[in-house]
Amino acid sequence: MQQEEKTYEVAVTNTCQAPHIRTILNRALALQGVWSGTEHINNAREMRYLTGLPDAGPWLLTKSQLLTLVIAIRWREAKLSAGTLAEPSQEDIREAHREIRQNVKGAYRAACHADGQTWM
Repeated sequence: MQQEEKTYEVAVTNTCQAPHIRTILNRALALQGVWSGTEHINNAREMRYLTGLPDAGPWLLTKSQLLTLVIAIRWREAKLSAGTLAEPSQEDIREAHREIRQNVKGAYRAACHADGQTWM
């Protein structure tokens, strides 16, 4: 009998947040160089095309799925810092996007701490 993997909650507070994360996944999947392992690629495909990330939350994601999102978010944030991707012009949308990225990273941090690991 296989034991169910523990899930962690990610708060989704705005309807623009899920499409933002789905877009990050789409772009990362298209590049084929964001993740180094098939586990993350499979997670991304599953979250994007099979189970989906609903517009309304909360999302219940495994630690592996959270890490997949964290890696994609870090890639996105690096592109923003480098100026190769643009942010939305509306401040409320920019803030909602920052919030969901922080919520995902916070959920992954909590998952690591629950396993006795330190994550920065």
